[in-house]
Amino acid sequence: MSVPPESIEVGKCYLMETGHVRQVRRIMPDGRVQFESRVGHQRNPGAWKPGMQSGRSFADLIEREVPCDWTPEREG
Repeated sequence: MSVPPESIEVGKCYLMETGHVRQVRRIMPDGRVQFESRVGHQRNPGAWKPGMQSGRSFADLIEREVPCDWTPEREG
């Protein structure tokens, strides 16, 4: 599911279609999104990896907003 790029917010976490959780760290003036990403089942602090992507591409991959400590096990 895609969301409008303007609805992306700094500090929020999103579950991506890829199964990764991404936390938005900054939205650049040109619309790129700076984020930290982890595989959905990993919650340890070292699991977060930095990344940057265009706002449109980022928005196209969002499945839904989730808590930043989300894991598939908490879904049940």
